[in-house]
Amino acid sequence: MKWLLILVIYAAPDDAVNWNGPWTFGMTHLVETPFDSEAACRKAATYAIDKLHEGMRAPIRYRCVAVEDGLPKDAPR
Repeated sequence: MKWLLILVIYAAPDDAVNWNGPWTFGMTHLVETPFDSEAACRKAATYAIDKLHEGMRAPIRYRCVAVEDGLPKDAPR
């Protein structure tokens, strides 16, 4: 099993100063490197959010999604 990290960033209006919400969906970012465990994915998410918050204090949510790391021969397409 491999784990993919998806970050969801929420946005305030363009003219907002000290905005306290409500927040709207802004964008997503998929971290391209897969992780070998959910724990490693979560650790990377926490680190990424901390780094993003150094310059942008928007709410950021994440999901670690499990996917198969391989498929058997003749797997359905």
